Amino acid sequence: MKKTLDAAALHLIATALEDSQHASAQSKSGLWVSDQPCPPMPPLDALSWSESSPQNLLQSPWQKRHDLAVTWLSAELPWQDVLHLLSALRDLHARQLLAFVPAGAWPEQNALAQTDSLRALGLQQQARFQQGDDLIEAWSFDIRTYKTVPDWLNPRFWANPENWNKYRW
Repeated sequence: MKKTLDAAALHLIATALEDSQHASAQSKSGLWVSDQPCPPMPPLDALSWSESSPQNLLQSPWQKRHDLAVTWLSAELPWQDVLHLLSALRDLHARQLLAFVPAGAWPEQNALAQTDSLRALGLQQQARFQQGDDLIEAWSFDIRTYKTVPDWLNPRFWANPENWNKYRW
């Protein structure tokens, strides 16, 4: 990975941060998960960043839930560890997740199986862009937009008072 992020990656991170800022006005914390150090991200200086490597995050006990987790995965990480890391970030470590995954980096997974596995985790594909020689796919998860509330899920349909004393339940 280059020392600076591609413009597309910076735009996606800035958009994710903007979305999380609308959710609450409290102090924000971010988590950078990669084998590489966190690159400079000038528009996001207001966010207090923590850094971790994928191996350390998987081996250490859970400590804090962050507003935004950004992970830049490397092809050296085994595919099962990638899935474990993404699910841990989604479930334990962050309300919002932005993952940069090298496309086709795991030869044991064909491109369709890799995409299906990431979608099975509830991730949505945001973009594909070149970062140096690598083709990178950006995937995101936000618990607030993961599932829309269905129309039938409201108190109006729960009690059915018009059927009281008509039927025996």
